[in-house]
Amino acid sequence: MTTTEQADTPPATSRGMHPLRLAYWLGAGMLWGLVLWWSFFAPSPDTIERVYSRGLFRLFNGTLPGLTEGFGFSIALIIVSTIVLGFPLLWAARWGWLRKVRGKSHWAGLAFGLRILFVLAPLIICWFVLIWGAGYGRLPAEARLSLPTDEIADTESAELRAAMLRIIETDLIPEEQRDIDRAVASIAAAMKGVVEQWDGVPVRLPKGVKATPPGLLLANGTSGIASPLTLEPHVDGGLPSTAFVYVAAHELGHVAGMNVEAEATLAGFAAGLKADDPYARWCVALDVYLDLVRQLPREEAKAAMELLPELAKKDIQASREAGEKYRIKWLDTWSWRLYDGYLKAQGIAEGRKNYGKGISLFVYAWRKGLITLPESAKPNPQPQEASAPPAQTEESGGDDSI
Repeated sequence: MTTTEQADTPPATSRGMHPLRLAYWLGAGMLWGLVLWWSFFAPSPDTIERVYSRGLFRLFNGTLPGLTEGFGFSIALIIVSTIVLGFPLLWAARWGWLRKVRGKSHWAGLAFGLRILFVLAPLIICWFVLIWGAGYGRLPAEARLSLPTDEIADTESAELRAAMLRIIETDLIPEEQRDIDRAVASIAAAMKGVVEQWDGVPVRLPKGVKATPPGLLLANGTSGIASPLTLEPHVDGGLPSTAFVYVAAHELGHVAGMNVEAEATLAGFAAGLKADDPYARWCVALDVYLDLVRQLPREEAKAAMELLPELAKKDIQASREAGEKYRIKWLDTWSWRLYDGYLKAQGIAEGRKNYGKGISLFVYAWRKGLITLPESAKPNPQPQEASAPPAQTEESGGDDSI
């Protein structure tokens, strides 16, 4: 072969797939392989507990909150908005360019978006599992904390309601003196100690939560969310102060590694009651009290609600009004059905009903001494009755004139 013939021969790579395209398809194939592996061969709860929940997750938990906390806005909201809004716009623009400039068919425009989705979908799934989703498979709180799960007696419930009511009456903070940021920071600080005691591994939490635009979450019947992409806790900005604080406690529980709703409630209750800020304790005690009251028959529940101070009743009404103001009924129904399916897909058989188990876990943990109640929860000592003087006898020689 002459030199001229060699120059006219195309390089070997031009006869096959371009290296970048090959890397793209190989990468997508590996990601889908990981998704399928996790779907069918997920590790046991013991392994997830030891390797992920108390190991790998703590690495992400110790990194992501530090990176996102300094921003006054939600990084997760920007990411989701970019994907949900930006990708369709990019797809449409590319589709039009291929048709008008390159003269390609509609199939070429369709294929562009499908190729992106083919790698984007498993990438998001893998990120979700790595940062958050794997934690759904950890050992349940009942097992890892060895909780006594005997049926809750009426006397236990009554004792805890009385304790919460004492906190509500003692730690009551006037509206003008309430500091939401201080209360949430106090709960976050307390939760670090609580979770470290339970798991035996340090945990990092942001000092606060991020408020969404009013109604963004309440529109679909929710009030808070912890982003599984960035570990940012969010609370709807339309909530009144008291509801904002106790919802924040729940979301901080998620960021601390409590994926299951009931366990996030447990962590929020435990940390809120241990917080050094009286308003934080007041908010969480009110939330606990309401959960306990919901377990009562209708007439007993009404009587228990009447025992609350007027300011507590006012806060409860404000929370209800906020929900009614922003809720969109059809969106509420649709989103909760979707979330119910999501929870069941993560292995939570009861779906959204798992929320109701939080108060049961709280009672179990209280039984075992894992819940620290503040001093204001203790009953005031009853003054002792004055003892009668010893009876006079003939031998005692008592003076009748006394």
